[in-house]
Amino acid sequence: MLKAALTGTARAKNRTIMSILPHPNEFRFRMNAKGWMSQFILCGSISMLILCASCSDSDRDNKDILTKKQMVKALTEIYLAEQKINRLGLPRDSAEGEFERFKKRVFEKIEVQDSVFKRSFNYYMDRPRDMEFIFTALVDSLSLMEQRLESSK
Repeated sequence: MLKAALTGTARAKNRTIMSILPHPNEFRFRMNAKGWMSQFILCGSISMLILCASCSDSDRDNKDILTKKQMVKALTEIYLAEQKINRLGLPRDSAEGEFERFKKRVFEKIEVQDSVFKRSFNYYMDRPRDMEFIFTALVDSLSLMEQRLESSK
């Protein structure tokens, strides 16, 4: 009797659960050939829109970014300016002020605004492979300069 009562309540629960869920035939996806084609065109259009939007954002970001070659040139000039300041033997606070003046001259020399350089530096810092390439080229460039100085003595 207890078993019958339990199964009766279990059946009642199953009926309530079954009445909540829709009938399996209601989930059938019916679409004719014309419907599939419009669905395909819609998905393709959305995909192209997303692709175009993502490309235009990256192009807009890259417009004011220095090339790798320009970054190597700028970093080389900045490094040389730092070394000139270090050779002067000034106290740290005086050296920092002097470096700011040197830095302005460096950016004038390479014809780049400091804001563009900072934006480019941050851009390449987010791309480690590109930054590694830039620093490798920087070291090579400085080594070549050193070799030329050594050979001219």
